[in-house]
Amino acid sequence: MKRAFWRVAAILIFVVFAWQSTVGTAAALGSANLNGKPLQTADYVTVAKVTRSTAPVHVKALSSSAKMATLTRGDEYPVVSVAKYHYQVQLLGGKKGWIRKSYVSVRKANRYVAGWNYLGSTDQYIKASGHAALDVVMPRWYRLKAEGQVELTPDKRYVDWAHSKGKKVWAMLGNGFDIELTDRILSSRANRVEVVAKLKASLLTNGIDGINVDFENIKMENRGHYVAFIRELKAALSGSGKLVSVDVTRENSDPNWSGSYDRAGLGKAADYVIMMGYDEYYEGRGEAGSVSSLPWVEEGLRLLLKDVPAHKVILGVPFYTREWTVPAAGGKAAAKDVSMKDTGLMISGRGLTMVWDSAARQHYVEYTDSAGRHRMWVEDKTSMAARWSFVKKYSLAGVSAWAIGQESPDIWDVFK
Repeated sequence: MKRAFWRVAAILIFVVFAWQSTVGTAAALGSANLNGKPLQTADYVTVAKVTRSTAPVHVKALSSSAKMATLTRGDEYPVVSVAKYHYQVQLLGGKKGWIRKSYVSVRKANRYVAGWNYLGSTDQYIKASGHAALDVVMPRWYRLKAEGQVELTPDKRYVDWAHSKGKKVWAMLGNGFDIELTDRILSSRANRVEVVAKLKASLLTNGIDGINVDFENIKMENRGHYVAFIRELKAALSGSGKLVSVDVTRENSDPNWSGSYDRAGLGKAADYVIMMGYDEYYEGRGEAGSVSSLPWVEEGLRLLLKDVPAHKVILGVPFYTREWTVPAAGGKAAAKDVSMKDTGLMISGRGLTMVWDSAARQHYVEYTDSAGRHRMWVEDKTSMAARWSFVKKYSLAGVSAWAIGQESPDIWDVFK
């Protein structure tokens, strides 16, 4: 009798463990939907926010499984899968783990198709920016100046037009690549306070929805000052609902053009961090190459995602390329910028055939004349679709194009 009892007990224990294992395995697979709707679309990505003081993240959708991280109240990360009692979230560095549903709230974070307005008048901006797929326009209206700290040239007519078309306006603040002026303003708290106050007044007066800060060529000693400036700007605007985005280069070895960005600090201070995913090969480099090869961009995203949550990252994409000329007599390659819309005209006008570059993962064209050998890596619908695929693959907040008006008309279909 005892032997039979223990036999039954052993079978029951085995069944229970097998059932738990099966549940854990099924739960680990998760679902790509929440309440019957996809976790991400072209318009949004689902984000989980921790609502208790601490919340463990587990390797499986089982609270008894190994703990891989501990989050704190207010932490937010994209939801990539759903189980019965858990959400799978994408942490920094692309790591994924499971957190109990009762420990978080979820929301749909906007996914943007944005673009910078570069040169031109308000009428030219309006003519170039009417595409339905374009959610955010970023006109260059603000710039650091030696006199008065900052120059402000907003045009409310453009703001009103954009709003009538359902678009947001994030006015761009640039530093003109002036490393000394940037140092003078960032290193002084009084100067930062003055700039923030003037920016806030202009944004509120003109009904502008946010600001995009584009400081490039910064001293390493201003690394912390820059984070402080973005934090102070965000704090000043927090009650008004204005968004703050900040541009960073794709990570590289240059101290002033890359090392001076505290990407983790900027990611905490700003609403969005835009990675400028271009200028891999540039005029001063002296050798021909893609403006933005796909492997180079993807590796840059992976590096940035070690510091900034994915749903706060926007990928900057190029609406331009460069035609490189290697002189017939030898020497360094020279380059000239070519807009995306002019690329197609050049290819058809010269009767060129596109060739696939497996290393860059995009097409190029080439020809030879008396000046030397010409080569150009093509930015078109194919390359842009590949960049848009990174947004979905890594749960990013969208893309931003440099610059509106340089694209071919068919490019906006990619982002639908």
